[in-house]
Amino acid sequence: MNEQNAIHNLYGSLRHEGGSGTLATVVRTTGSTYRRPGARMLLAQDGRSAGLISGGCLENDLREQSAKALDQDVPFLLTYDASSPADVLWGLGLGCTGIAQVLLERVPTGEDRDPVRFMDTCNVLGCSGVIATVYHVSGESPLRVGDHAFMRSGFWSPGRIPSGSIASHVQSRSASVLETHTSEHARIETAEGAAEALIEYIPAPTRLLVFGAGPDAIPVVRLAKDLGWHVSVIDGRDAFLTPEAFPSADALVSVHPDDIADRIGIPPDAVAVVMTHNFNHDAALVRSLMDSPAAFIGLLGPRSKTDLLLNRLSEDGFVPTESQLGRLHNPVGLDLGAETPEEIALSIIAEIQAVLHGRAGTALRLRQGPIHR
Repeated sequence: MNEQNAIHNLYGSLRHEGGSGTLATVVRTTGSTYRRPGARMLLAQDGRSAGLISGGCLENDLREQSAKALDQDVPFLLTYDASSPADVLWGLGLGCTGIAQVLLERVPTGEDRDPVRFMDTCNVLGCSGVIATVYHVSGESPLRVGDHAFMRSGFWSPGRIPSGSIASHVQSRSASVLETHTSEHARIETAEGAAEALIEYIPAPTRLLVFGAGPDAIPVVRLAKDLGWHVSVIDGRDAFLTPEAFPSADALVSVHPDDIADRIGIPPDAVAVVMTHNFNHDAALVRSLMDSPAAFIGLLGPRSKTDLLLNRLSEDGFVPTESQLGRLHNPVGLDLGAETPEEIALSIIAEIQAVLHGRAGTALRLRQGPIHR
């Protein structure tokens, strides 16, 4: 189960049970830290938790701080400075050399300040969004620590942020983040005081289309779901396309490869893996996918197979453009020395992850510069 689903499940349990808990959100980091802004952890009063904001070094302290947040019922900011010698005195042993600021707040129950519910909505709708979170206030600013605002396509909620110029400013910055897909920090100044907010981009879940319901597709689906992706398995063989084989898949679609173009709507952010083990089916699917806006087209099998496939398409009058060929990845996967179906699935998912994030998929020790942007 991926982190967001774990938080969602615990959150649902707390609401159903009427239990109490706190939400910890990394809102700002400096230097080397384990998690980046937007990382979350939900801590229930009874000791249950979901999510991580570090490698385990902050979580125990957060549990102690969580009790204070529940008693005070006022959001507050925690600063963990691993660059300070005091870190050794705290006994936290952070292991990194950066500073992490964490907002701790009681689990929200109102629609106007509920980031967990908003993220769940974005996940269900398959859309991206933005959460603005105020984490520091100085002077007599009308903003308060823990104020939230929310935006997704066609939707804007200022939450408890005062209407007027402040809400307009936050809305404008949120719209910019939604367009650029890049989170940022905003300083909001008024005559009375100032506030700082994280304007956080919430990406839509990765949409993976797996064409082929053979046994080797099972670990691909399972691993993708572990990452929280939305996964559809498409095959014309109903005997293979069963909930027993793919219990975690979001959709099982029975369509013959020749009918894909007419039956399947493929969004521009979708990624596809073709693994039917049938040359004619693969050719029909690659042709349809190249004409679609799919961001990534992975084809299982040796490079010689792709050469034959492209020659077949050329003989049929279809010559792909350079742009179309640039989206075709064959053999699909990173060079991990994969042999078993599970290893091959890891290789495939790893390449998709790297491509979506503009990375080469090389060893981190070879990377020049910081790991995170």
